[in-house]
Order: sequence, then C-alpha cells, then structure tokens
Amino acid sequence: MLSVIRRTVWQIINSIDEKQAIITGKTEYSILEKLINDRVDQFLNNFFLSYSDYKDEMILQQREMVEHLSVPIIPVNSMLSVLPLIGTIDSYRIKIIEEKILNDIAKSRIQTLVIDLSGIAMMERDVIGYFEKILAGISMMGCKAILTGIRPDLVKKMVHSGIRFQQDAETRGTLQETLKRYL
Repeated sequence: MLSVIRRTVWQIINSIDEKQAIITGKTEYSILEKLINDRVDQFLNNFFLSYSDYKDEMILQQREMVEHLSVPIIPVNSMLSVLPLIGTIDSYRIKIIEEKILNDIAKSRIQTLVIDLSGIAMMERDVIGYFEKILAGISMMGCKAILTGIRPDLVKKMVHSGIRFQQDAETRGTLQETLKRYL
C-alpha cells in the first residue's frame, strides 16, 4: 500500500513536470525526491498512529459496553432488583460484576438484590471465593442478597471449598419462587 501511495505521488509530480519542466537537473530531482518521500513517510506514520489510537479507543468502548451489558441489573420495583448471571464467570468478569453491583446499589438504593445463578456455565474456585466477598460487600451496603438457581455442580464446588453464604445471603430454589414471594 505504501508503494502505491508513493508511486501515485510521483506519477502526479512527473505529469506536472512534463508539462511545466519544473525539475531542471538530477540534483534538484534528488533533493525533491528526498523531501517528498520524507513528507509522505511522515504523513503515513502519523496517519497510521492516529488510526491505531482510534481503533484501540473503539475496541475499549465496545468492550466496556459489552461488559456493562453482561451484568444487567434489572429493577423490578423501587426496592427489588434482579441480576441474572449467564455464561462463564472468570476472574476478570467477577471484578466487573463487583463494580457494577456495588455502584448500582449505591446509585439506585437497592434494598434487595436477587442474583440468579441458573445460567452460570462455570465458576472457578477462586472466583467463588471472590463472589463470597462481593456478597459481604452487598450486606455491608445495607442490601439483602438472595441467590437463586444454584446448580448442583456449583453447590458441590462451594461446599468442598468451604464457602458458605448463609450470613451474607439468603438462598432460594428458583427466580420465579423468589419473585412470587417478594412481589
């Protein structure tokens, strides 16, 4: 691509020179060639750096949007909200979940947060430990956490890891059961 741009610039210069005879000798042509090539290189370098910065910013904005959408805290009424978690929860995503939960509790004054875990595909042991700390944070903020839809394989991991949520969260079987009780 760079050679195409250079070739095009020099074709334009040569066509102008054929009509007007601006370049008179080899030395003048050599000086002009160096000057123009340096300017083309400088332009292209700045262009590609700017494009790269723009592309990185766009990727960051899209990632933030996806992260925000992956933690949808849905207000049911002024006191109750639901957080359905879906997919794999890894160490990166659990930090996003923590930030979103704590910020939304503070901003929306959520009093009860139902966290539905029925869509969780996988959660590693260290992430389960981090999740326990998030539940403690929810409780510290004066919000009641209710866990629903905990699958048997996740319960086994929690029990074998020595993780217990009883002091920081209530557990219910299904989201539907919980919503019936609180609505």
